[in-house]
Amino acid sequence: MKSEELSKKKFYQWLPEERRNFLEEEGIELSKIASDTLTRLNTLSENVVGQVRLPLGILPRLIVNEKSYCVPMAVEEPSVVAAANHASKIFNQNGGVEAVSIRNGIYGQIVLEVAHDFDLVRFTEEFPELIELANRKFASLVKHGGGVRKIEASRKDNLVFLKVLVDPAEAMGANKTNAILEFLGNKLEKQINVEQTMYAILSNYPTQLTTAKVSLDINSVGGPKVAKKIVLLSEIGQTDIYRAVTNNKGIMNGVDSVLVATGNDYRGVEAATAVWANKDGSYTSLSKWSIANDRLIGTVTIPLAIGVVGGSIKARRDIQQSFNLLGKVSAEQLAEIIAATGLANNFSALLAISTKGIQAGHMKLQARNLVATLKANEDEKAKVLEKLQESKQYTQEAAVRFLDEIRKEKN
Repeated sequence: MKSEELSKKKFYQWLPEERRNFLEEEGIELSKIASDTLTRLNTLSENVVGQVRLPLGILPRLIVNEKSYCVPMAVEEPSVVAAANHASKIFNQNGGVEAVSIRNGIYGQIVLEVAHDFDLVRFTEEFPELIELANRKFASLVKHGGGVRKIEASRKDNLVFLKVLVDPAEAMGANKTNAILEFLGNKLEKQINVEQTMYAILSNYPTQLTTAKVSLDINSVGGPKVAKKIVLLSEIGQTDIYRAVTNNKGIMNGVDSVLVATGNDYRGVEAATAVWANKDGSYTSLSKWSIANDRLIGTVTIPLAIGVVGGSIKARRDIQQSFNLLGKVSAEQLAEIIAATGLANNFSALLAISTKGIQAGHMKLQARNLVATLKANEDEKAKVLEKLQESKQYTQEAAVRFLDEIRKEKN
């Protein structure tokens, strides 16, 4: 298409090939991508010009509620997958993880601006009819087991705040919930003494909570001394914000990896998790570890508004691959798997701190990233990786030096 024809269209209306051509003419180097892949990706997002890929690793076996799962983890940091695998083996030896997920629904919020003589009591009397009306309008959601469950209202000055609880069934439910809220907002705006709808949108406030728990024989974690140190680290995380936020980051390493692999909204979960960690007025660790009857007990509770249908889940081949690994799971089961994975990453981090430290194992795995940047063949990269791990010198300079030595020895 000629430049004058393109100029008549907005950038988002251009074909992805046209966007790429434009950027390359500006001197920007872009990665190669297959035409059919580019076309498919263009249906999923806006202003598409390429893709960013993540490696997909797995936990080959994680027992949750007496059932074994192969868990997909999409993350570029090898230590995250390695840590979860290490913990899962110990968890499995002790009978696995017990988990429970409470999926009552997600809250949407409608805020109305009202007149001074607005009657809130009379207004709330119409809620049952509104719920019935919404559920008739969105009958497909009701058919799948979801729908509007309740509406609550409160008033502050000339604003009325409505909380609408929507059961999204097996979906995360963001789009459907927003559609329901806008439908209700339009209806409510026509009520007497309602001047306007300020907004009608879902809230990411934590409502769907999942708890995972393990009970580990003290000897399986390295003995009483190690177990007591893990408990002490946990106690510090309950009161010290510097330890708490780092502890929670470790939990979210596992959680986010599975969320990304299954096409779920990790941004929404992260936002809700930050609120949940601060639910009592001060930021604290999401997990707790204690000792009882010679066993190390670990628990974590995480808000997980997730789904196994809806959004782009079915439209993405990479996400369907993850569900092929998992097998057929409900949204409740997936939430329990995700929480269990988060607890596994948390345990591995605490165990490492309590024994050999975090950095040794972390850098050993990160050495792969150093080697990947070398201009060398696969055999040379393998030998450099071996030398880095043997010498424990995990720097780019060391990698280059070892490569030079390998090539000199070869010649």
